[in-house]
Amino acid sequence: MTPETEIIACPACKHLVRVPLDWLGTQVQCPECKAMFRAPVRADGKLTGAELLSRPATTADAPKARPRADVMLMLPAFGLLLCGVMGVLVNAWLLVLVADPVKGKEWAGKQVDTLRKMGIGAGEPPEKQADNDAQETERLLRQFQWILPASLVASGVVFLGGLSIVLRRNYRLAQVACVLAALNFAHLCCVPGAIAGLWGLLMLGSAEGREHFQK
Repeated sequence: MTPETEIIACPACKHLVRVPLDWLGTQVQCPECKAMFRAPVRADGKLTGAELLSRPATTADAPKARPRADVMLMLPAFGLLLCGVMGVLVNAWLLVLVADPVKGKEWAGKQVDTLRKMGIGAGEPPEKQADNDAQETERLLRQFQWILPASLVASGVVFLGGLSIVLRRNYRLAQVACVLAALNFAHLCCVPGAIAGLWGLLMLGSAEGREHFQK
């Protein structure tokens, strides 16, 4: 035998719910909107109002799912991370080397010798060539005293830019890092860095890149 029921309007969505009489006064879930409400009771021959207990989260209230990471954007991001780490290590090592008066001068002298073998500044008389090499060595040392610290900082920015892409934070930092990598300033003519920087800039400017940062 079918139990007697009452038809009650859900207080959340107004959907009509058929509730058995023995459920009156208990918690009921609306099959339409999934809201929980207390079914009314009969008093003096009339039903009291249904009491809403919990309203389900709407689509607008629900937290938005983060978009799937785009492989075409994550590849240059890891390229920036790698180039940033290598740039920091290499430039830090060169800074320590240049700071040593003996080793720094020896290293700069080798750079001058390499330039001469490439034909740059060669062809002068031997006695004059030695003086020019000594002056060129001192000039290189002075240049690297400010180039290397700047390159070290730029390498750190490149690393942080790659990290910002991975973490989906700081869109502007990611752009600056890509520009530095593309200009090869961070790692002194590192071709992989230039590729990662240009690739990253193209992806950041695309719709996928902006969606990655939820912009």
